[in-house]
Amino acid sequence: MTPLLLAAYALAYVSWIPPHVMLTQAYPMNATHFTAYVNYTTVYIAQDGLSFRGSSAEEQAVMQYLYSQCRYVAVDVLNVTQISETEQLWLADVYCTADGSMWLWLRWLPLRFTAYSGYVQFANATNATAVTPVGTFVNYIPAGWYLDPSTKAVFRVPEANITLLTHIASLSAQLKALKAELERSRANASQAASLIAKLEAQLTALEAQRRALEEALRQRESEVTALQANLRAAQAENERLRSQLAQLKAENDQLKAQLASMNQTLAGLNDQLTSLKAQLAVQPSGGEEGPNPLMYALPAALAGVITALVIYRKKMAEE
Repeated sequence: MTPLLLAAYALAYVSWIPPHVMLTQAYPMNATHFTAYVNYTTVYIAQDGLSFRGSSAEEQAVMQYLYSQCRYVAVDVLNVTQISETEQLWLADVYCTADGSMWLWLRWLPLRFTAYSGYVQFANATNATAVTPVGTFVNYIPAGWYLDPSTKAVFRVPEANITLLTHIASLSAQLKALKAELERSRANASQAASLIAKLEAQLTALEAQRRALEEALRQRESEVTALQANLRAAQAENERLRSQLAQLKAENDQLKAQLASMNQTLAGLNDQLTSLKAQLAVQPSGGEEGPNPLMYALPAALAGVITALVIYRKKMAEE
């Protein structure tokens, strides 16, 4: 299985090899045997407890599978039989892997190909998942060696305490989640610090604006106070002018009355003057009588009225 597929089963157990096995350059010879060359000896390696009873076509399919899976081979030798001086037969538990991501125990081949026969033991592993080249198993997993990717521990089923391993995996998952939460909290703290700095800068700017507005308000209040003082002065001046205007109107009315009286007096004098002129016109030219006194008094009265009229009109022009 590829590393990408392994990542999909990050919380599952992965089929593995025992810590004490021996790596060897062995190659599939047939459906049940491998061959290797060790210390100038040809070695035939057979998986213990496994036999094949398939057709040639089935064997050809099995061989293709073994070629793809057995790029690397590890053996746990159980028994050695000397066939000849240059040949040996090893009865062993044989493990294969294509890329080192997981290992296939050949005893599990009956789980994939019905042409194989052999006993495969299963163990109860509640809440556990096992990923193997012959399939993925949940709750019940085939007996064998496994790797816990979260703890890097290699254990054997059924001897291992699966419940304890599941608990350890659960704790590992919780620890991973807590670490992720811690990283998020650190990132949030960094963002919060940046936000606080921005808010402090905005607060400083707003404080400066507040001081500027307070100063502008003080200046405005001073201007309003000055305008109010000017308004009161203007109102006082207006009242004074109103009073003066009323006084002038009263004087004007008095002068109008005097003018009317003078006009009446002037009209009377004009009538008297006309009468006197008429009387003078009918007097005899050769009489001895002296000059009439009215001839001197009338022009003087007329001059006084005219003078008063001129003074009044001049005063009205000045106002």
